[in-house]
Amino acid sequence: MMRSHWLAGFGILFSSLAVMVAFLGNTGGTGFDGFNRMTASLLNINLLLIPLLSLLIGSLFLSGEKEDRGLTLLLTYPISPWAVIFGKYAGLFAAVWSVLTFGYGTALLVIFFVGGGVSVSLLILFYVYSILLAAIFLSLAMMIGIMAKTRFQALGISLIVWAFLVLFYEFIIMGLSMFMMKQWLLPMLTVSIFLNPVELIRVQSILSLDGASVFGPRLYDLTIWQMD
Repeated sequence: MMRSHWLAGFGILFSSLAVMVAFLGNTGGTGFDGFNRMTASLLNINLLLIPLLSLLIGSLFLSGEKEDRGLTLLLTYPISPWAVIFGKYAGLFAAVWSVLTFGYGTALLVIFFVGGGVSVSLLILFYVYSILLAAIFLSLAMMIGIMAKTRFQALGISLIVWAFLVLFYEFIIMGLSMFMMKQWLLPMLTVSIFLNPVELIRVQSILSLDGASVFGPRLYDLTIWQMD
């Protein structure tokens, strides 16, 4: 996996986007300006690319080994199947972690040498959230890879899962909220956040950056509900 040209290409793309976002934002502050200039863009990049990378790498790698009979041969050895799956997960996580570390590390180095005004603590916070997001979606990818019979089937399921959780989920929740009674709206939104790791990371990032005021009173009400 570490020798994959596709993985290396994603690392270059991710690091380039991180550097561009940092320069265009040119600020690491919180509040309306700081959030919209850099953190919102970097957050969207993470929520779009990292789940897609994790799902494709994990599902295609495991389903490919099943299709090539390599996994079947490995399971004939005197070792627990759970140990094999955990080892595969650890190896895939190390590959994704290296890409994320390369991307954020490159951005920090470039910003340091050119003197960009970006908060290092802000990038570290997003780095931690990126690793957590990758770990969650790699778990989903392992499940897809185990269930899928071929690489093509794993690719299709991964794209469907990614599109549903990243693109369509929030629109479905918004549509359902139009038919909910007012007293059930906030509980429904809270449950929907915990059912989707993308939304959970999104909301947690906004709260960590004190950006709730940017999105109006509804998000403020949601944070009050969660704290209560």
